[in-house]
Amino acid sequence: MPSSISSSENAYPAPKTDFFDPEHVDRPVPPLPWLAVTLAVLVATVLLTTGWEYYWRGKEFVANDFKNNSPLWAEQRRKATGDATVLIGSSRTLFDVDLDIFEEISGVRPVQLALEGTSPRIFLQDLADDEKFHGTLIVGVTVGLFFRQEGGLRDEVLAYTRNETLSERADHQLSIPLERVFAFIDEQTRPKRQMRLAPLPLREGMKPRFDPRKLSVSGTDRNTQMWSRVVNDEAYRKEAQGQWLIGLSNNAPPPGPNGAPPAGMPDEAINAIIGSVKANIDKIRARGGEVVFIQPPVDGPFAKAEQGGFPRERFWDPLLAATDSAGVTFYDHPEMQGYDLPEWSHLSPKDSKRYSRALTPLIYAEMENKKAERADR
Repeated sequence: MPSSISSSENAYPAPKTDFFDPEHVDRPVPPLPWLAVTLAVLVATVLLTTGWEYYWRGKEFVANDFKNNSPLWAEQRRKATGDATVLIGSSRTLFDVDLDIFEEISGVRPVQLALEGTSPRIFLQDLADDEKFHGTLIVGVTVGLFFRQEGGLRDEVLAYTRNETLSERADHQLSIPLERVFAFIDEQTRPKRQMRLAPLPLREGMKPRFDPRKLSVSGTDRNTQMWSRVVNDEAYRKEAQGQWLIGLSNNAPPPGPNGAPPAGMPDEAINAIIGSVKANIDKIRARGGEVVFIQPPVDGPFAKAEQGGFPRERFWDPLLAATDSAGVTFYDHPEMQGYDLPEWSHLSPKDSKRYSRALTPLIYAEMENKKAERADR
């Protein structure tokens, strides 16, 4: 009888059966024509990929439209150093400023860091804290976003940029050649996204969901313009407008007592925001940099909401005065008015070029005027 403390052999070996041998597993390769199978798989892959590409191109998706994701933003953020000219802001600054036109007129290609649905104040602070940056900062102001929130929809890009790994950067670089060729490589074409966008009936008590569809196309340096379908497809454009109406309704301030109009932000809150902005601007100017504000065109319900809820005498004018900054708002310049804004908030591609031709020299002229004004004090 084997000893109970012996380790030289197993007193109770696992039984072997006809159907399982723990020491050997036989996986025979089935006798198939593997070369033919491989060729069939390759042909099927090519045909299905071609069909998928053809389908999405028929819906006006295009190649050379790069995903406006965190890796793409991080790549541009690394260029925002030294005496670079940098754009920060929300989607209007992203859509409306054409980098090619700006470079053609000024001789400088700006770094585009504006992000949709996001207040630029977090990016202003990030650049103010960056001792390597001492360039020109152009800050786009969408008043509702600028004053009502510090970050917003895409504020995760700062943490991503600081923590980006080599594998994440490599993955981004490997995706670029594919996006140059294929139109279907887009967040909107994914089955999960398409299911989310399906026009399913709302259950009782449900409110319409604010979830805008694709609105723009972007280059590798985030030179962005409105997607052609928003301009050309009336049904798609009306859907975009409907989404903005949902967004405006969801973010409208509550009415005052007895249904009176909302009182708006208290002066103390506005002054606190402007004070923090000024502190960051002072840091940049102390290093030899400069900051200028712009306010792109707006139309329709957006214009009505912003003019009523954020009058310039309480927001725009005090911002420029307290920070001692130059500013260019479309309200003050006839040549920056009368543009085509298909869904009320962003310029069409054609008019973004015209707007950029008007905006660029005004930015530099206003900065020179402000510098001369400071020198005369």
